[in-house]
Amino acid sequence: MRGFTPRQRWILALMATAVVAVFSLFGYVVVTTTRQMATLSPLPSPQGPSAPVASPTAPATAQPSPSPSPTVIPTPTRVVPLSQIQSARAVHEVARILARVRDLPPVEQFPVSFPSEREIALYLLQRYGEIRPQEALTLYGLLGLIPRLDAPPLPDVTAQAARVFSLYAPAGRQILLVAGRGPATPDDELALVHTLAHALQDNAFGLGPDAEPPRVPLVSACRPTTDAALALRALLEGDAVLTAARYAGVASDPQEVDRLAGLAAGAEEPTYAPLASAVAFEAVRLFPYREGARFAAALYADGGWDAVNRAYAAPPCSTQEILHPERYRARRPALEPAIPDLTPVLGKGWSRARQDTVGEFLVGLHLAAYLDDDERARRAADGWAGDTFTLWTNETGREVIVWRLAWESREEAVEFERAYALLVPRFRNPPLIATSPPLGLKGQFWSGPAGAAYLFRTGRVVTVIWGPDIETVSTVVPALP
Repeated sequence: MRGFTPRQRWILALMATAVVAVFSLFGYVVVTTTRQMATLSPLPSPQGPSAPVASPTAPATAQPSPSPSPTVIPTPTRVVPLSQIQSARAVHEVARILARVRDLPPVEQFPVSFPSEREIALYLLQRYGEIRPQEALTLYGLLGLIPRLDAPPLPDVTAQAARVFSLYAPAGRQILLVAGRGPATPDDELALVHTLAHALQDNAFGLGPDAEPPRVPLVSACRPTTDAALALRALLEGDAVLTAARYAGVASDPQEVDRLAGLAAGAEEPTYAPLASAVAFEAVRLFPYREGARFAAALYADGGWDAVNRAYAAPPCSTQEILHPERYRARRPALEPAIPDLTPVLGKGWSRARQDTVGEFLVGLHLAAYLDDDERARRAADGWAGDTFTLWTNETGREVIVWRLAWESREEAVEFERAYALLVPRFRNPPLIATSPPLGLKGQFWSGPAGAAYLFRTGRVVTVIWGPDIETVSTVVPALP
């Protein structure tokens, strides 16, 4: 205090007294609030809406303790209603337990936001504007899985937001918990568990844009095809569904696992009003969750969570690997049958509009939609070893599809060829009629007012061509190797 006047010393003493008083009052408020919150239950457990969070069924290497230790609650940066404080506390408590179930490092700190349903719809609209899931609808339409649409519709974000209880936002690594929904139900808790599983994945494997240190995106491990995108989503979603099933103690109940998969797909997958009754499209929406959960369960059965974790370093790049985990373990890359540039053959005004890989799952759906025999369609798609699907269009809107599919054996190629020969007449309306090969060409030809088609097998490769007329198709056939 040397160098201060008596008045200054008096002012400093008064300020020190005020600071002590303020911190004493703040400490009293914190203690009082903590005591109040200690009497509040977290989100309801799967056993009942009034029960505390149950200890989940965890793997032998990661058993949760029967008496969870208190979770440190970060000080809110603004005044938050007690119900939101309670919800944030419950989210962090479930996340702590879930990290043990999944045997991954816990996420020490992550923000929990409470957007309204309308704000969730706006968030979904912005996200879909970035990743554009509707672009896959074009391929589904070309395969006859959904009606052909003049332009891909926007996802129905309003309907989806009404089904959402919680979401994980990779940008910012935050949990979105929809405000104003009332008391949480057991299914809401399991939806939150699925959401938190994505946070654990991102934290452990650096999947999101905010990974520290920056890592190579998982999607870049595979070629950018529709088939690979479905396979990668199946790894992420299947892992999350299995995690939720083990948390709830129902991992050994296939029906309950399928139910959890359906709940997650309903909240996370976009829907489109024109496709509300498209059965095949619903199968596509469910694939990453149901088949992905079976894939993750197969890995888990072989080597526990370590085996699932290793899949993030060497992810599945085809739906065949998801449907047949033993083929994923063999790690045989899919073949890419060659299709040359057909622009010189088709002529001026034609250009390639799409090149893609369809994959075993969509091949099976394509066959099942027109064969009226799901088992035969499944068998015919089994044995897929790779495919190249190209779409060529011209200025008047005419289309040519050239699709080459490789098979693991000659017998499987023959089985697909026979099944596809049954599909061809039914794929167009009015139906196409078999016709003699023109100009001495080999293979099977069909034609009619709705267009023309060609089917031919060479060893283990089957070639399919769809065109506007028999002349165009006949022009393309000799140009293929």
